[in-house]
Amino acid sequence: MSGLDNIVEEIRNQSKQEADEILKEADVFCKDYMNKIKKDVEVEVVSIEKKALADRKLYEEKTVSGMEFLERNSILRAKQQVIEQAIDKARESIAGLNDEEYFNVLEKLLRKNVQQGKICFSKKDLERIPNGFEDRVKEIVAENQGELVIDKEPANIKDGFVLVYGEIEENCTLKALFDSNIDRIKDIANKQLFG
Repeated sequence: MSGLDNIVEEIRNQSKQEADEILKEADVFCKDYMNKIKKDVEVEVVSIEKKALADRKLYEEKTVSGMEFLERNSILRAKQQVIEQAIDKARESIAGLNDEEYFNVLEKLLRKNVQQGKICFSKKDLERIPNGFEDRVKEIVAENQGELVIDKEPANIKDGFVLVYGEIEENCTLKALFDSNIDRIKDIANKQLFG
């Protein structure tokens, strides 16, 4: 191996170590955040359950079977509302991360979706791209033998990015990612929040 090969190999090793550390930090952040949400949701669920029980007592005199039906539906709606609020908070928390953390999340997303073409960001995100991010994008693309450039023209999106490959656009905005995985996210949130 030549000296250049050794340097390239060392850079790859360091990049992998940094990526592993970032993933570990993201895992810790997500677990901590989900625990916080779980505690917040538990307080809200107790309040909702108290209201559902009070409603049950009021209507129980009229019809027990009708109330049981209403109670089940009320709790189900409340749980769905809590789950939707938790998902909205999760999406907002990702969008509200500081620049470095936010772009680390986008970098991970890019690793999963990278192809040849260009990557488009919102005006807000173009203005807050941290130093070194473009170099990391180039490294990611190089690892996948691709070619990807950051479009300097802002895309009409709120957050995340859009990958453009010729006539094909891949929507990697946070909303699109959450929406495309909403059933799986709701299942996970339901298990985390309500066991």
